[in-house]
Amino acid sequence: MTEDSRRIPPAPCPGDPHNCEVLLSSQQAYHGRYAQADISGHEAIVSAMAVGLVIDVWRNGPVEDMHCGKRGPDDAAIFAESASLHDRAVTALTAANRPVGLLEFKDHLLDRERPWAGTGGKTLKDLGYGFLGQYRQHIKNHINKLLDLGHHTCISDPLEPVLVTTALLYGLHHKGMPRWPAIVERIGILLADPAHAEWGQDGHGVRALAKMPQETPSPEGLTAALLSAPSSLPVTVLEWLSHHLLYCAAPPYSLRWDEQSHRRTRMRDAQIVTGSSPAECDSSGTRSAKYSG
Repeated sequence: MTEDSRRIPPAPCPGDPHNCEVLLSSQQAYHGRYAQADISGHEAIVSAMAVGLVIDVWRNGPVEDMHCGKRGPDDAAIFAESASLHDRAVTALTAANRPVGLLEFKDHLLDRERPWAGTGGKTLKDLGYGFLGQYRQHIKNHINKLLDLGHHTCISDPLEPVLVTTALLYGLHHKGMPRWPAIVERIGILLADPAHAEWGQDGHGVRALAKMPQETPSPEGLTAALLSAPSSLPVTVLEWLSHHLLYCAAPPYSLRWDEQSHRRTRMRDAQIVTGSSPAECDSSGTRSAKYSG
């Protein structure tokens, strides 16, 4: 490289100037947010981007109206299909030609003959009756928006702050995010102890385990499936999980788990500073909860 070539300024970003301003101004705040969410390293960032892609292009739109309709996907199907689409989204974002990857993702979403995960073989035609036009337009509009953003060169990856921010806002506990393994671990703890405090005082745990489908895998098998391929679980198991453990206010999502975890972290930090041995009781004098996630 010659001295003269080093003086040549970089080519201006070909993207819309307004979008450039938004991307550049939001970049610093975005990095702070994803660091707080323990998203670290290329693989974790791409996984979080994929969560955001599924939410932006598929989940937050006419699918919500379909979900509320009589013929639409139920909670189990929404969970299973979302988890299945996450893998497709990772493939799209890591394609050698990302625009082509995004267009293939769009075609996958718009395939009216493809069975959706967690539905027992139902397709978009079965589940989206009355919403197919809106669904198609929403998918196309959001993919086109991302394709337009992808032309920007003002930051290294213009889709990263957009999609990861979406994931942090709407999918913090989804499969593909750092908190999902903790949710899966909590499910295992709850299933091993129907009297666990997080089930509540009304016998919910006992009733939930009494209704567990016979085809539910072993605890180890269930954990493995939830971590890697939830959509591979039988529909009856997905429905049971959605009813008892995976709805938005379900026991695994209780804020008390995080409070207990933060309290133990503070205790460990204090022990390191003082050199004291590990304690079995928390600051209130009671034994710490079993969960150590």
